[in-house]
Amino acid sequence: MDNLPGTSADPDEKMDIENELTNKFLSGEMSFADYSTRWYGYDEEENFGDDFKRMDIESRPSVQLLRKRMPKNRKYTRLSAALLGLMGEANLRFVRGDKETAEKMCHEIIKQVPNAPEPYQTLAQIYEHDTEKSLQFSLLAAHLSPPDANEWLRLAAISKQRNDIKQEMICYAQAIKAEPQDLSIHMKRLNFLISLEEANYPINVLNINRVKCYHKIVTSMPASESETIMEYAKMAAILYHNSQETEKALEVLSVAYKKCSSHFNMSDTNIFLELLMSRKQYQTCIEVFIANVGVDIEAEIQTVKNQDGLIEEQTNYLNCSIPTDLPIDLKSKLLICFIHLGAHSLVQTLLSDFLANDVERAGDLYMDIEEALSSVGLHELAMKLLEPLVKNTSFDLGAVWLKHAECLHSLGRDDDAIQSYHKVLIHAPQHSDARRKLFMILEKKGRIDEALKILKQDYKYVVSASLLYLYCCTLKKYNEMEEYLVAGEALLSRSFVRYRHPEELKIAFTSKAGIDVIQNFRTMRGENPYNEDDIHFDEEDNFEFTAEEEWNLFLELIEIACKSKQYFTMQRLSFGAVLSKSLTSHRLQIEFYCLQACLLANDYQNAMRLIKELSWKYPTIRSWNLLNVVVHYVEENVKFLSRLFQKEHYVVKNLFLGNSFLISGRYLVALKYFLEHHSQRREPLTALLIAITMLVMAAQRTVDKHHNLVLQGMCYMLTYQSLRKCDQETNYNLGRAYQMLSINNLAVEYYERALASSPIAECPQHGTIDLTRETAYNLYFLYKDHAPDMARKYMLQYLVV
Repeated sequence: MDNLPGTSADPDEKMDIENELTNKFLSGEMSFADYSTRWYGYDEEENFGDDFKRMDIESRPSVQLLRKRMPKNRKYTRLSAALLGLMGEANLRFVRGDKETAEKMCHEIIKQVPNAPEPYQTLAQIYEHDTEKSLQFSLLAAHLSPPDANEWLRLAAISKQRNDIKQEMICYAQAIKAEPQDLSIHMKRLNFLISLEEANYPINVLNINRVKCYHKIVTSMPASESETIMEYAKMAAILYHNSQETEKALEVLSVAYKKCSSHFNMSDTNIFLELLMSRKQYQTCIEVFIANVGVDIEAEIQTVKNQDGLIEEQTNYLNCSIPTDLPIDLKSKLLICFIHLGAHSLVQTLLSDFLANDVERAGDLYMDIEEALSSVGLHELAMKLLEPLVKNTSFDLGAVWLKHAECLHSLGRDDDAIQSYHKVLIHAPQHSDARRKLFMILEKKGRIDEALKILKQDYKYVVSASLLYLYCCTLKKYNEMEEYLVAGEALLSRSFVRYRHPEELKIAFTSKAGIDVIQNFRTMRGENPYNEDDIHFDEEDNFEFTAEEEWNLFLELIEIACKSKQYFTMQRLSFGAVLSKSLTSHRLQIEFYCLQACLLANDYQNAMRLIKELSWKYPTIRSWNLLNVVVHYVEENVKFLSRLFQKEHYVVKNLFLGNSFLISGRYLVALKYFLEHHSQRREPLTALLIAITMLVMAAQRTVDKHHNLVLQGMCYMLTYQSLRKCDQETNYNLGRAYQMLSINNLAVEYYERALASSPIAECPQHGTIDLTRETAYNLYFLYKDHAPDMARKYMLQYLVV
């Protein structure tokens, strides 16, 4: 942090900073508020006493270090004897009318000691004709001089004329610092603030508000002004309470109590005790009860060893005398204080007296005392309060039954606790905490089916994500995979998308953004960005997936959906995961799962969209095989293949195009591509494809020269046989060719050769690759009509398992 004026620093560097700040203010580059902030290192703030200042500093660590280096009380700069003489000479010149020389002298003094007030005071008089500059010098002079409330009020009036609201407010704050016990100054600032509020001025930019003004009045006024202190302390406490600033509400009432405790009535004392108890200041509460309420307590001080073996004093409360007219809410507070202070024997006595009160009238107080007893483990005593409550129809509430159930569980009465938890769920069916605790008891007792039913939530209502996650884990634990798939999909719907239109799916696969892009698209179409049947999760539930947990759950659900052949569920999961922000790093894997799901669900349109992208990005054998699976089910596949292979020469181009034309019945075009590929690479596969194409063409009635095509086709079959060098496969395919041509004697001959050949290959992953059964079945088919005995022979020898 840069050194600022008022902090320890090198003298030359300090002077440079001081000069820079002063020059910027005088030149109009910064306002007086900014100048004072930079000069002292912090904004002008209300000082509500040591406790408030310490609390404020702890909340602003960047300011804390700076304030530690600053002197506690500011020292005002005094001019040296020489400079005092020069200052006197400047004033004399000004009086005589030599303003120019007087101004030069003042600037010389400022150059040497920039934080002395005297030269600025003189300059303010010199520039009386220039209101702006005169005000600037006056502000500096007042800021650097010992506190003078009247001067600051004068400057506030000038600022008001210039409509400089922030500067006027600073002047009031400085006037209050100068004379904090002058109520009229406080009221001027407060009235000014109220007028700004009525004019809808943005008060938050002023670093002051009405409650701070009240608080300042309370801390500033002497104890003799007790009525004023109490009036503004109550107003401040109410505003702090409304804004849930409990600690500040307690602080302002604590200041008022120290100054004028005798003016606290029962209502004030009740509020003060409530705040003290919220901060667990029970010992202070006892002191208030004794001093202000008239409670008489008998106690003794004992010395005991603590857990660390150190001697410490401990208060042992023996007896307590309570005024007969003490309000019941104060009695309950006194009882709660004794509970937390460990006066258990005294608590039992006071509790017996308290239970004599009507439950209908004091039920809420019963709950407060029960909560205190349960918090310190006195569950038996807590049950004495809960039993009357649950028997009263006015307190037949879910919150009461929940306390009753928890207390029973703590006492080991689980069977009774189960009944009470069921009562909770009657009043609040979606109560996640009750469901969770009831599940734990039921699981412990081995009632698994009942426990799982308790965890299952109704998705029509607000759902707890943490409870749903527990439900998923439990289903997995007990191998309830079908329900696990349903619950897991519901849990993932927090971050997964459900698509409505094919256009949304296209956007998802072309965009790298999150779910917001789909919601924006729906809004542009004039649609509701959310689905009507979306699950609404509890926003107060802080459950969050880690990216790894979400990914692992997704993989498990995909595997379950695949094994159970729920391919549409698999599609929903994989499509939904595409725009999940936490799974962005797995985008490529998710897209591949989408492709698999589409293939399994026979959704070839979406599969084609995915495989196109995959083929462009990763032109490998696997992607081409997948493309070959999909491409024949989609129209205009040839056009895509032509575009895919037009930029570069791929080895598989002619095979892909030839196969596409062959399936579509355009045999001559297919034959062209096969022949072109075969001329470039003499492979057995292309020889087989050429032979098949020619034989299929020979079977067409519209084709002439059938015999020539048959001869050419069989020539390529023999070429295939010579290139393939696998007896079983080639003999089987030759047999199939002759069977197709109805040359059955040759078909039988080649089938017999195939049966006599060894298997094609031995694969460690897939086992033996063997065509024996296929060959035997074809022989059976050839013999069954004319030689049934031979057909039966092949069947019994090769086909019967």
